[in-house]
Amino acid sequence: MARRALLALLVGLLMLEAGAIPAAPPPEALSSSAAAGRGIRPFSVYYAMRHVRRLAGRIGPRVTGTDAETRAARYFRRRLRDKGYVTNVQRFEVDGGSSRNVVAWWPGARRYPVVLGAHMDTVAGAPGANDNASGVAILIDIARALAGRKHARNVRLVAFGSEESGSNGIHHVGSNVFVKRLGKKGRRRVAGMVSVDMVADGRPLIIGTAGIGHPVVARTLYRRLKRAGFDVVYRTICDCSDNGPFELAGIPGAFMWSGTEPNYHDPSDTVKNMSRRDLRRSGRAVRRFVRGLDIKTLRQFRAQG
Repeated sequence: MARRALLALLVGLLMLEAGAIPAAPPPEALSSSAAAGRGIRPFSVYYAMRHVRRLAGRIGPRVTGTDAETRAARYFRRRLRDKGYVTNVQRFEVDGGSSRNVVAWWPGARRYPVVLGAHMDTVAGAPGANDNASGVAILIDIARALAGRKHARNVRLVAFGSEESGSNGIHHVGSNVFVKRLGKKGRRRVAGMVSVDMVADGRPLIIGTAGIGHPVVARTLYRRLKRAGFDVVYRTICDCSDNGPFELAGIPGAFMWSGTEPNYHDPSDTVKNMSRRDLRRSGRAVRRFVRGLDIKTLRQFRAQG
């Protein structure tokens, strides 16, 4: 080995040991890194559960506009930035306070891909393990699985604030803000949206829409999961998650949900009362969907918007 190469190797090893080399690949990773050609890493329920415990356990109830919701947003942003993602915070006023969306994308990602979203907030008194630390945790681990892979260019990850109804009865404020800030061109070009909401306590996994927009994303998600052997059903549901504002704007949306459960909007929505097995199932389902996204699929989604 040449002296220069040996010296570079030794310096690299020392930097790695000291923690000076970042864990994430450089911005050009999508086009030039060997990692870009490899498949998505497996979903890890171990890491996802750590995120659920942090959100629903250490932070606890995350009512919109409160310090706890802000802490959840900071946690999501920090985890995504640590993995090499670019992040942007959309702040907005609600219920006399301030809430925010955290938007993340891999450097070099498409400008108008599919949005994967999950809301961070809870109702008062509910730790929100299933509703919706489960969805946020899946997004964080999907970000880990996608980092440096070519599949990362086809998604934008969004943790929404203020999904639950406020004091004025208005809900989905964060996703409404996101859709409005897309502008007219963005609303025409965004390929679609999947809301991952309450996905860790129930079977089968439910895929559907609010019955407002075109069902192409939901139908595609359902068919791909069915073919892959997941226990899924298709339903038209209410306008009760963050896919609603997207559908109202003409963007094909989908809702991933594990169904009604006794701890909904209750102090009993704790980590011990959610299902690790169902969290794993739902995380793998999101990974399966993302793995199948390509430019052809995105164009098909846009054509129906």
